[in-house]
Amino acid sequence: MDISSGFQVDSVVEPFKDTVDTTKGDHKDAVKDMNLGKWHIGRHVQYGSEFLDFRENLWLHSSSITGALFALRETYEGVGIVNPRFLDFDTMEQRCRTARSFGAADPGIKSVVSTVNLGYHWGAFSIDVHQKRSFLFDPLQLQSNLTSLKNAVRTVVETMLNMTDRIQFDVISGCKQMDNSSYGLWCLVVLELLLFGATLENWSDYWSDSLYEEVMYLRMSYLHKVIRLQGHLSIDIDEVSE
Repeated sequence: MDISSGFQVDSVVEPFKDTVDTTKGDHKDAVKDMNLGKWHIGRHVQYGSEFLDFRENLWLHSSSITGALFALRETYEGVGIVNPRFLDFDTMEQRCRTARSFGAADPGIKSVVSTVNLGYHWGAFSIDVHQKRSFLFDPLQLQSNLTSLKNAVRTVVETMLNMTDRIQFDVISGCKQMDNSSYGLWCLVVLELLLFGATLENWSDYWSDSLYEEVMYLRMSYLHKVIRLQGHLSIDIDEVSE
């Protein structure tokens, strides 16, 4: 069975089936109606127009990544987001303050997720707060990138979460970059699978290689979820015209 965008429904696995019935017309109407002006996420401001990276086979900028992370927070219980920009700063105090600015250290948080800009490339991490277990993911599966992710978690996130016990680190290697522009997308996919229940031990029960064929479907699905955030965030209307 073909979905409206030309991809195979049977190739899409849970939890990504929630938009398989969304037509091209639905996507078009949603984009047409979305606010392209200022979106306020706490004190952080970005423009709705920046989320349109999802519509094409483009490298996802931090604004698109941040919007999708907040969509995941709205979907799954007890999720805290580490601000992806936390490594942009020099001092530990600045990094910790930025990392917690989206509420990652709030009471009741069960899982902490984020992406890290590794230099024109995205990596991701997810932390089970109660089990003190962190999953690291690099779409290129490079040891240097995984080391950078591990260091970021150890030096900043552990401090932010006041973790006195060492975190156990595991590497998700069951997904690999196949092109030059979908790094951020696969980071989001892996993070969502982990939030949905995947672990290193049961990864094959959740992951399917068929997802490699559904890049545009997944991109539009995340854009659709981000657009739905308009009902949850403070937005200045008509700051940007089409």
